[in-house]
Amino acid sequence: MIQREGGHIFFEALNLVKMLNVNLETIPRAEGVYLFKNAKGEVLYVGKAKDLKARISSYFRGPVLSPKIHALLEQANSIDYFLTSNEKEALLLEATFIKKYRPKYNVLLRDDKNYPLLRLSLGEEYPALHIVRKRKKGDQALYFGPFTSARSLREILKLLSRTFPLRKCSISEMRRRKSPCVYYQIGKCLAPCVNKVSKEEYESLVKGVIDFFQGRGRELLQRMKKEMEDLAERMEFERAAFIRDRLRDIETILERQAVILSKPLDLDLWDMKEDKNFLYLIVLYVRYGHLYGYQTFRVKKNLSEDSPLREITLQFYLEGKVIPDRILLPELWENFQEQEELLSEYAGKRVILETLKEDEELKYLRDLATRNLQNFMISCQRRESPWYSGLADEIKRALRLKEEPRYIEAIDLSQYYGQARVGVIVGFFEGEPDKSRYRYFKIKGEGRDDFSMLYEVLTRRLKRGAEEKNLPDLILIDGGKGHLETALRAIEDLNLRDIEIRSIAKNEKREPDKVYLPGRKNPLFLPRYKEVYHFVGRVMSEAHRFALSFAERTLKKETLITSLDRIPGIGPKRREILLKRFKSLQEIKEAPLEALAKLPTFNVALAKKLKEALQRESLTTEIN
Repeated sequence: MIQREGGHIFFEALNLVKMLNVNLETIPRAEGVYLFKNAKGEVLYVGKAKDLKARISSYFRGPVLSPKIHALLEQANSIDYFLTSNEKEALLLEATFIKKYRPKYNVLLRDDKNYPLLRLSLGEEYPALHIVRKRKKGDQALYFGPFTSARSLREILKLLSRTFPLRKCSISEMRRRKSPCVYYQIGKCLAPCVNKVSKEEYESLVKGVIDFFQGRGRELLQRMKKEMEDLAERMEFERAAFIRDRLRDIETILERQAVILSKPLDLDLWDMKEDKNFLYLIVLYVRYGHLYGYQTFRVKKNLSEDSPLREITLQFYLEGKVIPDRILLPELWENFQEQEELLSEYAGKRVILETLKEDEELKYLRDLATRNLQNFMISCQRRESPWYSGLADEIKRALRLKEEPRYIEAIDLSQYYGQARVGVIVGFFEGEPDKSRYRYFKIKGEGRDDFSMLYEVLTRRLKRGAEEKNLPDLILIDGGKGHLETALRAIEDLNLRDIEIRSIAKNEKREPDKVYLPGRKNPLFLPRYKEVYHFVGRVMSEAHRFALSFAERTLKKETLITSLDRIPGIGPKRREILLKRFKSLQEIKEAPLEALAKLPTFNVALAKKLKEALQRESLTTEIN
C-alpha cells in the first residue's frame, strides 16, 4: 500500500520487494554497479555502490521516498548488478552503462558540441598539426584546446601555417611523394617528404608550435628575434627575412589572446545553478593561463545519490575531452578521489579535483563564469516562456504597437467615498510580474474624480521615470476614451515621446472588453485575440488587487490617525510613535499599560489617559 503525505510517499517495503522479484539476502556486500530495469528490459537507472546490498536495500527499508524514486520503483520490474574489483572500476562501468543505455532516471549530459582540438603527432618522425574532435585514450600525441570557435581556430592555423610550415599530408602520402607539393611552392610546408629540410630545423618548428600553444608566445618571439639578428649578422638575409615575416604573424595572433592568469595554469572551472526542473552548468577552459572559451549545458534533474557534478563531469571527460591538470568545481562529493584517479589514468598525468580557493585571479574567473551562466539560464527560461512563443508579437499586432513591448505597466485607482484616495502601478517584464516596478501613490491633489487622480498618478510616475531612465514600453489604463485622453494630455505636458498607452474598458463582469487607441475613434474588440485577452485580464486584475489592498491599508491608517488626533495629549510626534509601533486601534487597546508607558515621551499617566479615551470611543461606536 502506498500513501502520499506532504510531498513524500510512504509505502509497504515488503510489497515492493515482491513486485520487483528481488531477494535482498542474496545480494553480496561488495563494490559494484546496479541497474533498475522495466518489464521490457529497458534500463531505467544505473547506480554504483561500495556495498551493493546496503545500497539496494536502502530503496526498500527507508520510511520516505521522493516522488522520483517512487516513480522509478513503480516502473521497475527487476534489478541486475555487476561486481567490480574497486570503486574506480565501478565508476568506469557506471559511466559506460550510462553512455550505452541513456537511462531515464540518470542525470544525462547531452554534449552535442565536441569543440575542435589541435593534435600534434609527436610520435612521428615529422610531426603534423591536425584539427580533431576527440582525444583518443592512450594517444601519445600532444593536444591543445578545446577551441570554442572553429572559425577563429582556422584563422590562427592559416597564419601559423606560414610561421610554422609543418607538413600537411598523411604519412602514407608523404612516403609515396617524389616531388614537393603545392604547399611547398607557396611557403606553407618545408617538404620533409623529399628531404628539403633538416630534422633539426623541423624540430625547431615543432618546438615553436608547442611554445606558442602552451602560452610561451612572448618567449618564442624573443628567441626568434635573436635568431633573426644572428642570421643577419652572418649575412643570411633570405632566412632572416623569412623569420621576420613569421614574427609579424605571431605578434598579430598574440594581440588577440586574452591572458587571464599570471601563471601558465591549465584548468577547467565549473559552475552550476538550478531551477525546479533543470541544472544549468558552465565550464571555462583555461590553457596555459589563457582563456580559450567556455561551454554551457542544461541538464534535466533526475535521481542523484550524491552531487550531480559527479555523473556530469565523469560523462564529460570520458567522452574524449582534453583533461586539464586541475578541475575547479563549486562542490565536491564523498570519495571524489576515486574519480580523480580514474581521470588521471585517462589523461596520463596527475589530475586534481578541487573547490575554488580564495584567489584574486581565480575569483575573476568565477565571476566571469557566474555572469555567463546566469545569462544562459535566463536565455533558456525565456525560450520556453509564452512571451517568446508568440505572445509578445500577438500583443504588438492586437494593440497596434510599433514594437514588441518588454516592460508593461498598468494603472488602477481606488477610494472609499472620498477617503483613502490612492493610485497604483503594477509592472510586468516579458509577460511575468516584476515586483521591483510596483508603485503606489497617495493622491495629493484636491480632485476626487478618476480623471484628476489619473493625471496626477501618471504625471508623477512618468516624471520620475524620465529622470531615472526607466520608462515602460506600454502603459495600460483601466477606463474608457476619456481616461485615454487624460493620459495623453499628461504625456504631452511632460513633452515625452515613444510611450505607447492604451485604455482598457471592462464589461459588466469586470472583464477586459474594449481597447481604446490614440487617434482611433472606435475601440478594438479585445476578446477576438484570445491570448492577448487573457494576458491583459491578468495584468488588470493584478493592478486592481494591488489598488484595493493599498486603499484598505491607507483607510485603516487614516482612521487610526483621526482617532488619535481626537485624544488630548497625543500630538503629531506621539502619534507618529504610536503609528510606528502599532498597526491598528485594536492593537493599542490590547497593549499592556506598561508597554505604552515605556514608549518615548510617554509615561504611566498618559498611557492610562490613552487607554481610557480609546475605551470611551469604542463604547460610543457600539451605542451608535
